[in-house]
Amino acid sequence: MIIKKYRRIFVFILLVLFGLVFTLSISTWSNTSRAGVKEQNSEYAQKAPYPKKIPNSSSPALQLAREGQQRYNAGKFDEAAKLWEQAAQAYKRMGDREGITKSLINKSQALQDLGLYPKACKTLLEAFAINNPSCSQAQIDDFLTNSQQRNSISPTQAVGLRSLGEVLRRQGLLNQSKKVLQLSLSVLKQSPESSAVLLSLGNTERAIGKQTRDRWDYEVVTDIIDRKSQQAALAPYQQAFNNYVEAATVTSASPIPKIQAQLNHFKLLLELQKWWEEQTNRRIASWSKFGESQLIQRGKDFLSQLEVRLSQDRQALQSQIESTLASLSPNRAAIYAQINFAQGLIQSKQIDKVEPILNAALQDAVTLQDRRAQTYALGYLARLYHEQGQLSRAIELTRQALVLAPGQNITGDAREISYVWQSQLGSLLREQGDTKGAITAYTAAFNTLQSLRSDLNANNRDVQFDFLQEVKPVYLELADLLLKSQLSPSELNALVVSNSSIKKEQVEGNKPKSRLEFARRVIESLQLAELDNFFQDPCSEETDIAVQIDDIDPQAAVIYPIVLKERLEVILSLPGKPLQEVAIPISEEQVNDILDRLYDNLDNVTVNTSARNILSTSNPDPQELKENIQRLLPIFGQVYQWLIKPFETELNANKIKTLVFVPNGQLQRVPMAALYDGQQYLIEKYNVALVPSLQLVDSKLIKQKQLKVLAAGVSEQIKVQEEIFPALTNVPKELNDIKEAFPSSMKLLNQEFTAKTIQNQMKFNFPVVHLATHGLFSSNPEKNFIITGDGKSISINELSALLREAENNLELLVLSACETATGDERAVLGLAGVAVRSGARSTLATLWPVGDASTAEVMGKFYQDLKKPGEKKLDALRMAQLSLIQSLKTKPPFEEMRALPPHPYYWASYVLVGNWQ
Repeated sequence: MIIKKYRRIFVFILLVLFGLVFTLSISTWSNTSRAGVKEQNSEYAQKAPYPKKIPNSSSPALQLAREGQQRYNAGKFDEAAKLWEQAAQAYKRMGDREGITKSLINKSQALQDLGLYPKACKTLLEAFAINNPSCSQAQIDDFLTNSQQRNSISPTQAVGLRSLGEVLRRQGLLNQSKKVLQLSLSVLKQSPESSAVLLSLGNTERAIGKQTRDRWDYEVVTDIIDRKSQQAALAPYQQAFNNYVEAATVTSASPIPKIQAQLNHFKLLLELQKWWEEQTNRRIASWSKFGESQLIQRGKDFLSQLEVRLSQDRQALQSQIESTLASLSPNRAAIYAQINFAQGLIQSKQIDKVEPILNAALQDAVTLQDRRAQTYALGYLARLYHEQGQLSRAIELTRQALVLAPGQNITGDAREISYVWQSQLGSLLREQGDTKGAITAYTAAFNTLQSLRSDLNANNRDVQFDFLQEVKPVYLELADLLLKSQLSPSELNALVVSNSSIKKEQVEGNKPKSRLEFARRVIESLQLAELDNFFQDPCSEETDIAVQIDDIDPQAAVIYPIVLKERLEVILSLPGKPLQEVAIPISEEQVNDILDRLYDNLDNVTVNTSARNILSTSNPDPQELKENIQRLLPIFGQVYQWLIKPFETELNANKIKTLVFVPNGQLQRVPMAALYDGQQYLIEKYNVALVPSLQLVDSKLIKQKQLKVLAAGVSEQIKVQEEIFPALTNVPKELNDIKEAFPSSMKLLNQEFTAKTIQNQMKFNFPVVHLATHGLFSSNPEKNFIITGDGKSISINELSALLREAENNLELLVLSACETATGDERAVLGLAGVAVRSGARSTLATLWPVGDASTAEVMGKFYQDLKKPGEKKLDALRMAQLSLIQSLKTKPPFEEMRALPPHPYYWASYVLVGNWQ
């Protein structure tokens, strides 16, 4: 449990340590901390292809290069980068192409250590004499094509390719990284440098494997567990395993890349065991609710067999690592290897072995005057002392680590290090009972994360999913502390809350007015960071100052449910009123258990008695459906008791008509319109909208204009990449109803509906785009797509680009036949992301597949109401849903259902995200 408590701080350590892939061993110009040092001039003279240009040992260029190496060895990466740039300029004046290349490769490495990957990438392309380097994907592809066509690549260039492969991996261009590294390996295969290249290739294959695994659908993971297939479970990482093993067996190589390959392999095995344990236990919990004893046993057998295999592999690796570490001479690379190993031992609960390793690393770091290494050693020692019950000592060492952290440089990894120890200090102080100190420390971590938000998304895309999983708890810890605290106004004002987008004159007005306001801001920031993380770039620009509901809709209330470890907090924002809160004494585990049961009964395709499975059969069993809704209504009633019941009096007194939810985690999967008070669904009393963050809602009032709709759809069965999508026979009626409601609309059906026709039509500035076609939202941005009539799929990024062809932003985007990925709690981010990326003020879509006859009916009613003067989008959607509910009451699909409320599966899938007016 203690290790789990600190799980969130691992990722940024990994971020840097995995970057320590001690590489270049053309030793005269390599990063000496990574490959050992030889005199630059001696080996340079042996390898330079321009003998007439060889500088003598006193040349200014060589002196600058050596001085850069010294600064780099001391951990002064920014100074090293400047000196190597000066060396490159000096070599340029001498006409020495080889010297230019080596100096720029070294400069790039220093920039990587600063976390400045885009600059590092451009520097490397400059080393390869690429004009106007931008490091765009197209430019990298062209560079690869040209490089592969060349007859020869020099060892120097091969080392540069290895460095470029590292940068591309950091920037998320994984396939390009793999190709570049394979090209590098083809040149260096028989040389000692091959170990470093294989290590880099292993890291890239690991990132590709992780991307593949994290994008598996729920049922794919379930099938692997059901089949007890260890081979399938480990398949995404098999190539990474092979590369790590091969890197560690290059006999002529430096020991540093070999030990790093072993360490990365060791920690990958640990991570895999943890991931499969979580996934298997999640399914066992689900199966337990339905008495699936055979599936439960298969899950337990799978997990047990996999753990035995991974444990045996780890034990063998650990023996190799311990032997190799004992033979390393003290240097910066060896220090980080020790720290990396200590982290792995903590993760594998071998606490008794950690202290001597960290003490040795700290002593070596002090001797070498490496502040960065001292920071890591002190921080990990602090964690170790905490686990040994020495809380005061742990706090003292964490503070020492923080003192050292900011002194390195003002950019890049210095902030990452600061974040790690700030959050650790907050956790320790909280345990000590120093709430105010913990809030101060967590606020500092919050500010650091805010400044890192765009940089991490732009520079480290291979760890994006971990970024979300590790950072989210820090936001929640700070919100938790604020909500439990009784900070006075003066204490609150003493907290420095930074926002890089705030102008100096706005700072005073931006200060949180209360602890609730600050907590709300933290949760809003988490929502924005999660959305940025989802798309792997800062696509969501928040406003300069906090947006209030008063600025948007005086008859709307915003509800922020915050699931904390020991309770559920709900913040209510009413127009013109102070924020209100209620704390429900229910644990995170209990909340998630209830929400899992809701999902299992509603939309889980792996549960036979889910509404989705019952209604997907050609002959649904009425009794099964009746029993299903009888299980669902109490769950919807429970969520109503949490989120709505405590505020009923205030909502009625303030004549609220619209409820806007800002959900997070598993609450994102809940169709809020279906919350049930025992008599009515929530939609029968209020308009219901979702927003990823109030900061993203365009609050400007748009002058009502003549509506016209670009309506496109696919009604025929269609095959796309071996997958068959069934016919949507009611789509023609859906599009005809739109055309009837808005005669100036454009209709595109089947083959008329292509990416090109959408692009062309958008030039005519349709305020509404309606797409009636198959589509999917998932936690994999690349698997967010819609199907066009010519049998192609358009990614959400491509769709967003097409929709932005219009001169004016879209008022409304409707995706009437899409669904969210099964079992994917982050899938709604795909939907929210469409709303943000397309430039649409609002997006209307479905959470699960609804019969296209029902969809045609709802959409027809929606547009009929939308054409009324002054009608709001959310009002029109609610009236359409109420119309369907009423028809289901009047004429239920089965007589057995007459005495029950209409099943939410028929009507609650429709959600409006974004501006609801």
